[in-house]
Amino acid sequence: MLENTARPSQPPPPAAHHRVRQADLPAEQLSALEPVPKGRLAGCVLALLLGGWMLAVPVVLIDRLKDSPGTTAGVLSVVVVACAVVTAGLGGFRFFNPRDERKPLRLSLSAALTASIAAGAASALVPEYGVLLVIPAVFAGIPALGLLVRDARAG
Repeated sequence: MLENTARPSQPPPPAAHHRVRQADLPAEQLSALEPVPKGRLAGCVLALLLGGWMLAVPVVLIDRLKDSPGTTAGVLSVVVVACAVVTAGLGGFRFFNPRDERKPLRLSLSAALTASIAAGAASALVPEYGVLLVIPAVFAGIPALGLLVRDARAG
């Protein structure tokens, strides 16, 4: 006499929506991913390190930079920090997504590295910076740029 008032059971989702696990596939359907080129990873790590260094130096030198006369040190600090944020962000993104083959991403990382190297070279003109950004730009930025350009040509 009691009627079943529960909701009717829902049909199972279509087969296309089931999760397929690697263990469920036959051996001939398994494909191994190609290894990521080591040059790409090394270039991304160097870009990330250069960006981090270029972020840290203005923060550490903030007291010396705010006491410097003129606006050159302030403008250059903004340029250095902007280049550092973009370089570190793109380098980190590319490092954690090494199989991402989008051309705009490769080009933007190369452009950011070039801008960081130029900002590092320009920082030598401000006595407060000295060579604190030139040396990392030469020893990390230029090799990173070379590795990433070589990887882009190969791919």
